[in-house]
Amino acid sequence: MISTRLTSKICLFVISLAFTQPILAAENPTGERWFQVEMTLFTHENSNLDMEIWSPTKLSLGFPERLRKLRKLSDFLQLDDWSILTGVVQPVAIAASAIPADAVPSAITPVQPLVGPRPYAPGESFRLPDFERQSFLALLAQDHDFTGSNRALSQSSAYRVLFHNAWRQPMTRRNGATAVVVSGGRTYNQRSELEGSVSLYFNNTEDRVVFDSNVWLTSFSAAQSSEEDWSLPVLPAVMLAASADENAEAVEYHINRIIQLRQVRDMRSGEFHYIDHPAMGILVQITPYVVPEIPVPGVEELVDPLQFQ
Repeated sequence: MISTRLTSKICLFVISLAFTQPILAAENPTGERWFQVEMTLFTHENSNLDMEIWSPTKLSLGFPERLRKLRKLSDFLQLDDWSILTGVVQPVAIAASAIPADAVPSAITPVQPLVGPRPYAPGESFRLPDFERQSFLALLAQDHDFTGSNRALSQSSAYRVLFHNAWRQPMTRRNGATAVVVSGGRTYNQRSELEGSVSLYFNNTEDRVVFDSNVWLTSFSAAQSSEEDWSLPVLPAVMLAASADENAEAVEYHINRIIQLRQVRDMRSGEFHYIDHPAMGILVQITPYVVPEIPVPGVEELVDPLQFQ
């Protein structure tokens, strides 16, 4: 278990970061009520977990049917010429038949693969994400509020940050909620040290947001060191790595222990919440968000008056 002294430090740390805002989100033009969510999940590196009783029979692991990953900016990028972003001309592959016979060998650019996200299938239209109006997008750093707290956690040997993200979403009742994939830490073939999901939805009176988390921490090793029969749920398609090489020879890993954090908590918007556990902790904040209307350019915006002077 976590010592009283450590718990007190964490509580003081959380209280020092807490602040209050209105409880309910303002209604958006569409009638939906949106919130910005930010969450950090970290481990307690100095906890003596051997003092706890962990058993496969006490686990309730699984992924909900309505599940999605947060999309990142890099998921949308489709650039053949990366010099647009970097200012550096990338090498271009030249067919041997296309090289003039009198070409100087030193002037020929060597063939090198471009580095970046996989391009979309031909025919699919390219569109940059709208972070202000699209839901379940991983927000950029300028929209994060946990920068200071994450830095403090990372600089301490007592903690290790496994997951951090921020996104915006419309809030619904439980039966319409979409769960967000949680994955982080070290990777072992297709599996991650941290796996699970979180869902957020209104309570029955819609005056609180319910934070519903089901995450687990798995201890892997190359050698079998546990007599318990530990097993993980099958990964849903949305969590499978598209870049994985199916023909590559994978190292066989054994599961020595699985620690689950299952927590359902009502939360007020604008408050800084800390969820404690012997093995890990979660920092969560939900903030009301108003989706801005799409600007419609007026005549005065289309015509530059300076061009007539």
